[in-house]
Amino acid sequence: MKRHIPKVLSLLLGLGLAWAGPSLEEAESLLKAGDYARAVLAYEEILAQDYGRLEAHLGLGVALAKAGRLEEARFAFSQMTQVFPDRYEGHFNLGQVYLRLGKPKEAAEAFSKAVELNPTEEAYLGLAGALSQAGQAREAAEALRRGLTPERSSAYRLALAQALYAAGARAEAVPVLYGLVNREPGLAEAWDLLARILAEEGLKERALRELDRALKAVSGKDRAKLLLRQALLSPNPEPLLREAYALDPGLWQAAYLLGQRRLEAGDARGALGFLQAAYRVSPEPEVALALAAAHLRLGNAQNAYRYAEEAGPPGAFLKAQAAVALGRKAEALGLLEGLASPEAQTLRGALLLEAGRAEEAVALLRPLYEASRNPEVGVNLAAGLIALGRLGEAELLLREVLQRAPRQAAAWYNLGLALKGLGREGEAERALRQAASLGSKEAQALLRR
Repeated sequence: MKRHIPKVLSLLLGLGLAWAGPSLEEAESLLKAGDYARAVLAYEEILAQDYGRLEAHLGLGVALAKAGRLEEARFAFSQMTQVFPDRYEGHFNLGQVYLRLGKPKEAAEAFSKAVELNPTEEAYLGLAGALSQAGQAREAAEALRRGLTPERSSAYRLALAQALYAAGARAEAVPVLYGLVNREPGLAEAWDLLARILAEEGLKERALRELDRALKAVSGKDRAKLLLRQALLSPNPEPLLREAYALDPGLWQAAYLLGQRRLEAGDARGALGFLQAAYRVSPEPEVALALAAAHLRLGNAQNAYRYAEEAGPPGAFLKAQAAVALGRKAEALGLLEGLASPEAQTLRGALLLEAGRAEEAVALLRPLYEASRNPEVGVNLAAGLIALGRLGEAELLLREVLQRAPRQAAAWYNLGLALKGLGREGEAERALRQAASLGSKEAQALLRR
């Protein structure tokens, strides 16, 4: 928070009366030294003697805010706006405190008043930030546009372009960004947003050309962000991601994408190092989700469960899979309830079967199979039908499954069970032998009896 503490004014001189309390100079020295608790007490004592001391109101609010006592700081700055309604500092700092309290609407009101009193760059930026956090992207962009003057900084112009982009006004952001990169060619964030907008407008080749221009103008670690954008637009992103990550190991997105690519290629162990590096920098839900998937593939169910939980709702299916691997099948059933994906419903159907709830399993799996004709779903549906004694229906279903997947061992095994139940022993034995030859341990055990 920016501090606005005026120079120390002359102390009160009153008819030879001496005041033994702390001076403003002493209070400000405590504040500058980081002794916030004692600074608060000093400013409070000054205000107790004279509630009209502007510097003491301001210092008290700043000391409280720096000490993390935000509700008290809010009250202090609110009091300052009551006693000095025409002073910019009280309204601006009140807006800052409201932002830290997670109250963007109240912050926007305070910043609006600050803008009225003194239309500074920082006041407009504070107002736009508060409006953005309140979900009013268009209003944030309009506020920054109103405050745009020739002397505004590059940071202000970038904030305007970002606000226009967030408001869906991509075309309006483009001239702002071109003006910005021509004025300050080394500003990587401006080039990055420009390339992103061009790509989203269907101008991918132009976006790549602008990134080539940008990389000639930008130096140091800032180049990593541009290389990452190039990677996102390139058919061969791997070398670009590697270069970006080498330039800036703190660029978690590059590490995450390198890990994700390895995960998609089936190399869960190779993915793990990159994903853990990304997670250390920024534990984003998508990184946690990828870590959960990697650990699950590596057989580490405990870590898979932990990271899936951290991923929030998107991790519910992986969390259920990890719970199954940990033997907590009742918990897994609860986690899967309400998940609409076919994979989640397929797993839920299998767990219902294991729990002896065949009717529920059949009711769940039948529409899934009819929609997808997935052999695995068909096998589980047939297992449910066999458990319910609907053997003829199970036989027809399994023969259909085997037409699509003739090497599905579980289908042959279940077909053997259905035929055995129907009293067709010869056919049952042939089906079981086929299942055993395909690796079904259950079929092998049954044939040995």
